[in-house]
Amino acid sequence: MITLYNVPVSSYGAKVRIILRHKGLDWTELAPPDGYGSPAYRAIIASGTVPAIIDGDLNLADSEAIAEYLDEAHPDPAMMPSGIGARARAREISRFHDTRLEPVLRSYFAQVAPATRDADIIASNAHLLQDRIDQLAVIASPAPLMTGEDLAIADCGFVASFAILALLQDILDLPVTLPADLAAYGAALAAHPSVSEEDDRYRAVLADWASAKIDG
Repeated sequence: MITLYNVPVSSYGAKVRIILRHKGLDWTELAPPDGYGSPAYRAIIASGTVPAIIDGDLNLADSEAIAEYLDEAHPDPAMMPSGIGARARAREISRFHDTRLEPVLRSYFAQVAPATRDADIIASNAHLLQDRIDQLAVIASPAPLMTGEDLAIADCGFVASFAILALLQDILDLPVTLPADLAAYGAALAAHPSVSEEDDRYRAVLADWASAKIDG
């Protein structure tokens, strides 16, 4: 039984949950004792970050490391394409999400509460976010998912990010749009059997989190 340390609103936690579900694995989910970053949690997971897993003698943090470990430890169904070039492209897309797109989305979290909103930051970040989305549209060629018809590691981070983007567009009237091919990709991704339930769960958790921020 795999132990997953997570908090409900973690986008990267959602990514790992999708992979666990897609692989048909059993897991138990725990909140970090005393919160992530606490001494009690760091005694278990040295980085103090979520998500993290314990699988037998292995304690592992970082969602991408966890994703690749799970795919190697439980190879059916495979979540990386075959072929060196295709695998390299999949890693490029996944790392582009984690290092270029998701941080821009996350930078908006301080803007959700009305008391901490800054119109200049919202506007300037919107230009950067649109640029990141347009870059992704050039890098990626979904068909219908990132590496073809099968769900891959490269897809799983986008589930929460598309939910966050939709929330920000609604709350902040964010002037950002997805190109048609990425919008179609988002719809195909959300409809995947291993994704749909997690997508619904995460959107509900995210909405509750935003409501609490807005209500103060």
